[in-house]
Amino acid sequence: MERARFPMEFLRVTQGPNVGSHVGSRAMDFGGRDTGCDAVYAPFTGRVARVRTDSSHETYFESMEPVEFADGTVDYMTVTLMHDNVLDVRAGQVLHQGEKIGDEGGFGSGRPGRFGAHLHLEVSRGRGIAYQVRNAQGTYCTPQQVDVWSALWLGMDVQVLDGGGCPWKRDIKEESDMKFLKVTSGKCEVFTAPDVNAVDKSYNGGKLIEGTCYPVQAEVGSSGGYSWVRIFVAGVQRYAAVLADRCQLVTLSPGDAFTACVAQGGGDTTELEKQLAEANARADEADRRAAAETQRADRAEAGEKRANEQAGEYLQRIESAKTALGV
Repeated sequence: MERARFPMEFLRVTQGPNVGSHVGSRAMDFGGRDTGCDAVYAPFTGRVARVRTDSSHETYFESMEPVEFADGTVDYMTVTLMHDNVLDVRAGQVLHQGEKIGDEGGFGSGRPGRFGAHLHLEVSRGRGIAYQVRNAQGTYCTPQQVDVWSALWLGMDVQVLDGGGCPWKRDIKEESDMKFLKVTSGKCEVFTAPDVNAVDKSYNGGKLIEGTCYPVQAEVGSSGGYSWVRIFVAGVQRYAAVLADRCQLVTLSPGDAFTACVAQGGGDTTELEKQLAEANARADEADRRAAAETQRADRAEAGEKRANEQAGEYLQRIESAKTALGV
């Protein structure tokens, strides 16, 4: 089961819920890294339920299967995305988690540049709700809203620039399935796009560093005969072709995953360190419980063996008594 993920590389809250244009709504606005138009990625594997080509360019994206919310809820999820200047998807299109779904933008009132670049994001529980209704305060909202921070996990590669005072939760698993690109050769190139002609010479002369593990944000499919992944490199999104003689996809322990993410520009790691410590504590406690259970099982086995031995001795004494009595 997928965990629904926050859809941007940088988290910077520019307007929180129930304030300003969000009165009575749990919607939030995010500004990304700066004033530019950062990419937005599918938070889960799902289907584009509806796209509006007017108004604020609303895109409604719903999960195809139940997903795990950050608060532990398991249900279908619908996200509402607004303000992309140029729509990248169409209704009915299926996207896998981590594939690009759009960008920040300022589209509003049916025209681009109506607002400064940002992502308006709403999260709702359920599906079949690709529309908005006007609430008592006059704000239009997608039905069945939940708090964004209670629904979306932060990937380990997300940099929190301004969390808006919300209790965001990192996606740290005791056995993490997050993938990393481990570079095994100095010939492994880094690209600005999944294109062999787009080598990024600005990073280490266009080569990934041998022996380094780079966080994989998404496997983006095949292009030009190569399988491509989007990776996190020194704080920015880059691409690499997965070639057996140059690199490989691996998983890491939570501690090593944390170290690899921080090495590529993880930003403020205080909250991540706390949750990593909690994950390690849970793992230690699980080990202690397993050890205690093993000891109990060993004691029970020893007790059963002793009982069997005593029963055998008792039966032997009975047989000896019968013999002595001539029975």
